[in-house]
Amino acid sequence: MDEFDLIRRYFAPLAGSPGADGLRDDVAEIAPGLIATKDAIVEGVHFLSNDPIATVAQKLVRVNVSDIIAKGGRPDAALLALVWPKGRAHEQLGDFSRALGADLARWGAHLVGGDTTSTDGPLTLSLTLLGRVGERGPVRRSGAQPGDDVWVSGTIGDGALGLMAATGVLGNLSAEASNLLVSRYRVPEPPRLAFADLVATYATGSIDVSDGLVADAGHVAEASGVRLVIRSADVPLSPAANFYVTNEQVSLQALLTGGDDYQTLFAAPASARDAIARTGQIVTRIGTVEQSAGVKVLDASGADMTFDKAGWKHFSRSAEA
Repeated sequence: MDEFDLIRRYFAPLAGSPGADGLRDDVAEIAPGLIATKDAIVEGVHFLSNDPIATVAQKLVRVNVSDIIAKGGRPDAALLALVWPKGRAHEQLGDFSRALGADLARWGAHLVGGDTTSTDGPLTLSLTLLGRVGERGPVRRSGAQPGDDVWVSGTIGDGALGLMAATGVLGNLSAEASNLLVSRYRVPEPPRLAFADLVATYATGSIDVSDGLVADAGHVAEASGVRLVIRSADVPLSPAANFYVTNEQVSLQALLTGGDDYQTLFAAPASARDAIARTGQIVTRIGTVEQSAGVKVLDASGADMTFDKAGWKHFSRSAEA
């Protein structure tokens, strides 16, 4: 049983309000124009024990911000749940709180409450983030239509590559190269706030890329009852990611499924291509939506790519597809 099976079995039956959407999406609509999301990060799962506490605070904010922006919303108020290990120095709380406040402000949000406690276990943090959307409401995963284009913001694979650098998978790196790559894992860069307006105006279905591009495309396909066809050669990579793929040190499959990107994947009508390009946002058209089901990823020659896994799944023995 993975996390999605668990939600469907135990918790979706409790979510009776229309705004909860059966717990099939990343946000709930609390009232017209008001949405909420909640993500947690745990030491040893979402960040490393030796990560600077300030970057942990930033990551906590941004994994939630990415959900709000992907729904066409802008962050507003936040509530923090902090479970602090008894063996971790309390002096770190000052750095954590300062970084938390600064990053919330950067994304237009502010802290309004929460809870704190201590534990013999790992550092565990959760943020409930409220956001504001327009009259259309949140853009769900479920609206993609055959004939739509598939787009993605930013670049894909930097988070996975950064984790490889932080854990030594990439071998011996210079201090400069290591710091550059690791920073991409520690502090994600979701799309800027103005990107929410693009989603709200043009997207038919949308999701933030957290579990892996292929896995999250699959969530849109399942919710919308369609198939997403992704051209891997068009997926935007950073110069660092392109270097490692070109030199066959890291497979493209690993970057397409690694997760921790916190970009926005969305579908939009083909008729909106020029308008989307004129927004000036960093966005790339990477595929199309078809009738059928699931996700098909094509390599540079147009052949189907195969994957051992589509992305990360909690509550499973491995990150199975």
